Amino acid sequence: MKYFGTDGIRGIVDNNLNCTIFKKLAKALAKFYELKGYKKILLVGNDSRISSDYILANVASGLLKYGIEIHNVGVCSSPSLAFIAQKFNYPLAMMISASHNPHEYNGIKFFNSFGEKISEQTEVEIEKLMDGHLKLKSANYAHLIDAHYLLDYYVLFLKQQKKYNYPCLFDCANGGVSEICKQVFSANEKLNCKPNGNNINLNAGCTHLEMLKSACIKNHMVGFAFDGDADRLIAVTENGEIVDGDKILFILSNHYLHAGDCLVGTIYTNMGLEKSIAKNKIKLIRANVGDKNVYNEMKTHSSILGGENSGHIILKHLSNTGDGLLNAISLINILVRTKLSFAELLKGYEQYCQVNLNIKLQGKFELTAELKNLIEKYSKLNTRIIIRPSGTEPVLRIMVEDKNKEKAEKILENLKNYIKNM
Repeated sequence: MKYFGTDGIRGIVDNNLNCTIFKKLAKALAKFYELKGYKKILLVGNDSRISSDYILANVASGLLKYGIEIHNVGVCSSPSLAFIAQKFNYPLAMMISASHNPHEYNGIKFFNSFGEKISEQTEVEIEKLMDGHLKLKSANYAHLIDAHYLLDYYVLFLKQQKKYNYPCLFDCANGGVSEICKQVFSANEKLNCKPNGNNINLNAGCTHLEMLKSACIKNHMVGFAFDGDADRLIAVTENGEIVDGDKILFILSNHYLHAGDCLVGTIYTNMGLEKSIAKNKIKLIRANVGDKNVYNEMKTHSSILGGENSGHIILKHLSNTGDGLLNAISLINILVRTKLSFAELLKGYEQYCQVNLNIKLQGKFELTAELKNLIEKYSKLNTRIIIRPSGTEPVLRIMVEDKNKEKAEKILENLKNYIKNM
């Protein structure tokens, strides 16, 4: 698609994410509301990036002109906005965030009235409208309303799920969940919980775990790290070991799934997880990358649990989208109820070695026949290889998975050299 990627519209502000796009989007949304017959109210929230107000001002100027009333929650997490959209039946919710990306990036993604990310089909509809010659019915100007109080309902929901107090650390990535985490876990120590607009994800959160690992070892406590909009979660043990998304899925599958159930992962899900849950007669379904794709497969296979190695975890009986804070609460409840450590909860988990590399792209990447043959050759050696362009950044992602680390690293090096010489 032209504007939408793996997770909404995303780019560097005033570069490939600019006023032209914001104006097109505002007009397209107004027409979309008209065509669908939606009540003219849009729920809006944003993470802590300094550019979020600028984006909202540009999009809102068009929407208010066309009579779309905006209820602005302000700084929040993506899952909190999804929760509010579902609870109060908003026809659409717009989250301004670039998730785990640095502060110079920003983006826009949407949730429907069920708290689900909008479908690819809906994104295609909006894209067509963005590039169309639209005629809109005249409308009175609408209001921009402060709706920050709606976050109280989400905080209350989390407190209801939180069954125990537990000594642990939280890394909020200086992002949208910072204030919410303070309210839900008032007694716990937080790291990177002072957003200033420019420090979101800066050496912080689930993509930069060094500070949290050191703090966990020093305090002999487990820790939980989020990304900028808190739809991801990565845990760290009291010994500084990382509990990634696949390991979290293993723990949750042992407590929420039964023989005959399905767990939904992605093409990147560790082969070790697939083999480990198979011992309990649980089947792994692999979706394409993106938590939206995971969610769609969950609905198809009536699964209540799915996620990605990156930390997007969906517990469908509690939420229709990934929620880092909610999943941290679920893990804490398990740790307390079982009186087991993460190490004990992970007994039986078989980890395969995955090595990854990102190569910057200057243009469009094509998987040549020769490269396909090379991948097939390695696959016959029981090595799993994935090569794909990122949906959120201009990079080519390469992953090699094998039981043997040295073998995986050697194959990755060979692939890197081959691709760079293409």
